[in-house]
Amino acid sequence: LRLQDNVYESSANSFYHAATVSVQRRFANNFSLNAHYTFSKSIDEVTDFNSDWSAENPLNVRLDRALSAFDQRHRAVFSGVFASPVRGDSFADRLLSDWVFSPIFTAGSGRPFNLLLGFDANNDGRSQSDRPLLVGRNTGVGEPFYSFDARLARRFRFKETMFLELTFEGFNLFNRTNLAGINNVVGSLPADQLRQLASTRARGNRAAAPTEPLGFTSAANPRQLQFGLRFNF
Repeated sequence: LRLQDNVYESSANSFYHAATVSVQRRFANNFSLNAHYTFSKSIDEVTDFNSDWSAENPLNVRLDRALSAFDQRHRAVFSGVFASPVRGDSFADRLLSDWVFSPIFTAGSGRPFNLLLGFDANNDGRSQSDRPLLVGRNTGVGEPFYSFDARLARRFRFKETMFLELTFEGFNLFNRTNLAGINNVVGSLPADQLRQLASTRARGNRAAAPTEPLGFTSAANPRQLQFGLRFNF
């Protein structure tokens, strides 16, 4: 008895358009700076060989042409390297010498997510791909992402090429909660709210539980700290 027969083929299309602006100051006078900004748009008809991302109508995948699940319209990264110069032989000079500080700030706009009913509304035997009436694919928009990371290093020199380096690295130093996964199964919402989804871009609901429609189900990593020790000879 065959209940379902899945056939996967590479017949979908994808399109990517982007413009990137980059400004760089090369390392000189003990510091360097980098700034990158990307404005992009990614469109496709299917994301991957995954039943959860299958087309609502597998006989016409072009009807599912929309923003990619990984589309990120804006992304900016700012970084730098700041080094303290080697000074004299006094205690204060040695204490302030050979420090290297490297900050990185990353900002990105939210990625789309797909709204699903969670049941077989059109009676085609496939319950994982049906969306609310007139709602397009990947019309939801996720939360933006912001993170500040930094690395601080101090070298203790013994000879010209021999040194001990202590490092401290911090990721998401301000411990910002970057909400990520969203419960995209919305079939239990009232009918008027389902109709409203056809004309608006749905967003996650911070007040909803993870098991409720549009509730957040995950977040990016919280603040993380690590220390290192390296001996170079």
